[in-house]
Amino acid sequence: MTNISFTENPEGYLIPIESMQPLCDLVDPASEAEKWVTAQNLNICNEIVVLGLGAGFHVRALRENFPHLKIHVVECRDQLLPIFKKQIQSDLDCYYCFHSLEELLDSELFERTIAKSLPVYFFKKAWGAQEDLFYSLWKNLTGRSVYAIARHFANMGLEIDEKTMDSLKSSERPLTIKEATEIVIRSESTKAKEQRSYFEALRELIK
Repeated sequence: MTNISFTENPEGYLIPIESMQPLCDLVDPASEAEKWVTAQNLNICNEIVVLGLGAGFHVRALRENFPHLKIHVVECRDQLLPIFKKQIQSDLDCYYCFHSLEELLDSELFERTIAKSLPVYFFKKAWGAQEDLFYSLWKNLTGRSVYAIARHFANMGLEIDEKTMDSLKSSERPLTIKEATEIVIRSESTKAKEQRSYFEALRELIK
């Protein structure tokens, strides 16, 4: 379990600290959260995923500005939720604490996000010292990993052949849309061959 400590700011809020990194602004976390919400494009969304609870001010700002928005909050540190509930005085209807990528991949949230192509947002400061894990969660939830790409294509009835999968596993960086189209174009599976002309046209549009 990661070591989280808390410091009280001038307004009396407890600010979580991890590895000497505050998980939100120490002085004015509420204003920081409002600025973050303003910078997001949420006008066409009714359901989203947010990576990182941190102190939770950004989640509160989201709920206040978009009261009808369904928000799935993903965290990896158990110590943060009790403090959020105590000082923000709000429950989270859709909260998940995944301690590893494997826990995410086995979850209903992953299936829902992939199936519905839910937008995934993140409050980077809330990641703290867990940036590598959150980055991995983000990469999979947004369909930029080999595994997630395979699941997306499976939902479309497309199977990725073993040779293509093996060639992709050597890369840890996120896959681009263009690279995703190349997966289908190179695939030798029957369904992929049927869809090849569509993906070739898509590749030309995103050059």
